[in-house]
Amino acid sequence: MTVMIKYKTEQNTLASVNHVDDIPENASFIWYDFDDPTESESHMLLTDFNFNKLEIDDTVNGTPRAKFKAYDTYQYMVFHDLNQPNYSIKALNIFIHDNTLITYHHHEFDIEQQIEYIIQKYNDLKVIDIVLFLLDQLVDQYFDKVHEVEDRVFEFEDHHIEDSANPSFMDKVYRLRSKIIKLQRLIYPMHELVDDLKESPKLLVDDKNHLYIQHIEDHLIKQIHILKQSQEMTNEIRDNNLSYTSFKMNRVMQVLTLVSVIFLPLTLISGIYGMNFENMPELKWHYGYFIVLAVMLLISISCIVYFKKKKWF
Repeated sequence: MTVMIKYKTEQNTLASVNHVDDIPENASFIWYDFDDPTESESHMLLTDFNFNKLEIDDTVNGTPRAKFKAYDTYQYMVFHDLNQPNYSIKALNIFIHDNTLITYHHHEFDIEQQIEYIIQKYNDLKVIDIVLFLLDQLVDQYFDKVHEVEDRVFEFEDHHIEDSANPSFMDKVYRLRSKIIKLQRLIYPMHELVDDLKESPKLLVDDKNHLYIQHIEDHLIKQIHILKQSQEMTNEIRDNNLSYTSFKMNRVMQVLTLVSVIFLPLTLISGIYGMNFENMPELKWHYGYFIVLAVMLLISISCIVYFKKKKWF
């Protein structure tokens, strides 16, 4: 769509320009934002900044994994966020070159107001300070999705056991587990990225940076723990559902088995006397029909009493 170019002067404000040549020499901070750029605009990463061609290919043509790489003249990192509503990954590519910040993304990221805010609020900021602020804001946004999942899990846990046997209820649980997995695919690589940032002497130059990155890592660790707990609880809900479904199925099978056992001798008797052979003296008994019914009733009652005594139902 466009490439936005802004710079900061001693007046501590961001000014916009339309071309690189319009940036004054005394600019203390320069920011290029590539928002879904065209092919020719993307080519600026190679011609104007001389970045690694392989990194540029990843940046332009795909969704790189969350990572950090330090080169002699610049640093390259990739932050991740989620697209709504399908929870797919979108990447924010960041290049740091001296006092220049380059952000490249194919999806919408609300970073312009954040950068303007921190520049107006604080003086003498380095580029890394701005990048860490962006990272902090991005990680904090994860809490909205993580707490939403956590709340849903607790709602499921509060449901009655009979509700958990409802197929639609379990469909919701499995959809929630899918969200948990997608959030883990987002947060775990970001945690690895923060670990790499902590070990970079070129990027974190003072104690303030180290404290800030530790603060960000603490938030990621908390989110990871919440997701693990939520996943364990959904596992328990799933296992409880399977156990309860098996229990109900066993009860049904038990009743059907008892009914079958009761009717088995009755079926045998009715089958024998339903053959209609001529040499069957019982067929000519005057009270034969009632005697057989009485025998069948006695057998049924005896089976029921026996099963009850054995506590089979």
